[in-house]
Amino acid sequence: MENHINQITLVVKDYDEAIAFYTQKLHFVLIEDTVLSDSKRWVVVAPKNSQCRLLLAKAANEEQLKSVGNQTGGRVFLFMNTDNFEREHQNLLAHQITIVRQPRIENYGKVLVFEDLYGNLWDLIEPVAKPNLHYFSTAILAIKPEVDFDTAIEALKKLQAETKLEAGNFLFELHSNTTDAKQIIVWEGFYSESDFQLHLQSNHLLNFLKQNVVDFVSGYPAIRIV
Repeated sequence: MENHINQITLVVKDYDEAIAFYTQKLHFVLIEDTVLSDSKRWVVVAPKNSQCRLLLAKAANEEQLKSVGNQTGGRVFLFMNTDNFEREHQNLLAHQITIVRQPRIENYGKVLVFEDLYGNLWDLIEPVAKPNLHYFSTAILAIKPEVDFDTAIEALKKLQAETKLEAGNFLFELHSNTTDAKQIIVWEGFYSESDFQLHLQSNHLLNFLKQNVVDFVSGYPAIRIV
């Protein structure tokens, strides 16, 4: 199961002024603006290609108005990553958006803090580029002649299910050779080579090997280049 945060509510004083700020100054995309009643609209904005969105919710009473611009009690509220820090920094300056903390270099990347039109604090971050250390392995296996095909596949599926529970694994696929159904190609992906080495020592892999249902034909490691 995959979960992700879809939307975060940002309490605003006025729909249109908030839309104008985020779309015209920060260049967000207006995803939805649906009228729900005389006083309520469903307004959603987000940076282009962002999975997480902002639901702009107009304060409906005095208590909600108190939270406008202060939903986190003065702490940084939202964090926006960018692939071009200088471009976004210049955009903030061009639109006279208040920069509360000037650009600096941290171990995680370039960062500054700015205010939106209500005073909510945002981190603008260009993360340090990290090398892709993902480790891939391909193994070609042959189901032993004396072993029932379904028995071997069930054993492989059990290994697959247990391997995918490993913290260091993100890929385990089983494929059948189109010209020889009893030849199985296994594609595995791990977050690092050390994760792969832990997999080789795992009890579920050792238990699978003890079943002696396949022969190892060939295999090779790989790293992704694109």
